[in-house]
Amino acid sequence: MRSDEQYLGIERSLQRAWAKGAGLIDEEFEQPMIAVVNTYQEFSPENVHLRQVGEAVKAGIRMAGGTPCEFNTFHVTDSETFASVGMRYVLPSRDIVADMIELMVEGHRFDAMVLIGSGDKVMPGMVMAAARLDIPAIVLYGGPTKAGIYRNRKVFLETVYDGVGEHLLGKITKEDLKGLEDNHFPFSGACDTATSGNTAGIYTEALGLSLPHSGTFPAGSNYQLRAAKYTGMKIMELVRDDLRPSDILTRYSFENAMRVGLAVGGSTNMVLHMIAMAKEAGVEVSFDTWDRLSRETPTLVKLAPSGPWGVTELGEAGGTPAVMKALGELIHLEAPTVSGATGEVIARAEIENPECIRDQNDPVEEDGSIYILKGSLAPGGAVVKASGVSPDTRQVVLPARVFEDEESAIDALRCNEISPGTCVVIRNEGTRGGPGMREMLGATSALMGAGLGNSCALVTDGRFSGATHGPAIGYVTPEAAREGPIALVEDGDLIRIDLPGRRLDLEVAPEVLDQRRRNYTPIPARVSRGYLKHYAEHVAPASEGAVMPR
Repeated sequence: MRSDEQYLGIERSLQRAWAKGAGLIDEEFEQPMIAVVNTYQEFSPENVHLRQVGEAVKAGIRMAGGTPCEFNTFHVTDSETFASVGMRYVLPSRDIVADMIELMVEGHRFDAMVLIGSGDKVMPGMVMAAARLDIPAIVLYGGPTKAGIYRNRKVFLETVYDGVGEHLLGKITKEDLKGLEDNHFPFSGACDTATSGNTAGIYTEALGLSLPHSGTFPAGSNYQLRAAKYTGMKIMELVRDDLRPSDILTRYSFENAMRVGLAVGGSTNMVLHMIAMAKEAGVEVSFDTWDRLSRETPTLVKLAPSGPWGVTELGEAGGTPAVMKALGELIHLEAPTVSGATGEVIARAEIENPECIRDQNDPVEEDGSIYILKGSLAPGGAVVKASGVSPDTRQVVLPARVFEDEESAIDALRCNEISPGTCVVIRNEGTRGGPGMREMLGATSALMGAGLGNSCALVTDGRFSGATHGPAIGYVTPEAAREGPIALVEDGDLIRIDLPGRRLDLEVAPEVLDQRRRNYTPIPARVSRGYLKHYAEHVAPASEGAVMPR
């Protein structure tokens, strides 16, 4: 055991003395020492219940003969930072989470890890750490909660955010907006929609790093607490068998996870994170990989906000194993998981609700929910959640209205300054230009709330949340701050969107763009100090996973 070198023997007396100062006893040093990495915090619904979940994990470790050693990482909560400066810090936190885990686990030479995560950036950050450290590891997702109900209407994240725009336009009262706000969360947990965090819970299970069904268990439920104990027990099996992330995170595992994410209409953020996680695992994943799999993988589940089903309802319908079963021959059955081969997991799966999880021969859509677009406006690629786009804006040519940040676009939308049939372009929101590549949920919700979702489109070098719906094309690469074509767009330019053709083009003559490029002056850097300055100077583009160099 790695921990033996850290704590056993006469020469390690001082190290034991310090640990004994925290309450450990001699017998605990002689057992495998397991890091329990938790994201409990008091002010985020996804995390507030995780103290109890952590205790259940530790109980499982002790039952199986290990010594749990718990510490916390953090979650910069996306939904509490939308349309604010705070959102610039969310994506950068992913790599910091991975680094923090590396520093603690390597510094204390723990033998294995249980990673209890909740939140979009936390989950991939934990997977990145698992791949990087390559000691036995297992992930437990913090879980969704049932959708709230207000006046017989399901209340999702996007319901509340769209409600802001509806209220400002006089479509709903202030009292009804407060009713949506107060009834969004009936319990702790992530909201019951295909947010980026819930998507991460699903794809991490499909990757093979979590116990079957644990990615959709309701937060704080007896199902989750039992899964937490079994997770603690399972990590001890992984230690005994020396089963490591490098044994699990293969190309087949990543393809399985990507297909499941596509099949359930997951968040566009998974594109970015899958590239980053695969890099740590030594597996090649790119925009082109996503494009290939999307064309081959049907959409089988229409999760909110693109459809009627909540993530907890997906769990009740059979969860991730049932989706993999429905995907049939598209899934690599030989891919290993913490519970055995994927085929063994699928063999035990049942599709409990065929209305929720459709058969591969009767899909919701013939292809996957995420499209990769390329063209003269996005030569490096762009990403759109096609399942959320109305037929009216799937093939259009629209005049551009350009904004240099999200706030300016929101102000224009809420002041009725955007005409129907406009392509709203928001630039300088990429990994470098933002910096931090903010999610544009505020802008998309303002667009939907203004009633423009069926006639307008939004194109940006920023990101989108899993709760985003409507005609939203993001991750445009190269971004404006890297002198991509989006930097040269002017008001009135025609933008051609062709989702069936997977194209995004700026219909401006090359010689005109050449002249604009010669006259182009980048906007001044938005930050001049602190971590974001460092991030802007070193972060990779979205098409490369927005990773920091190592």
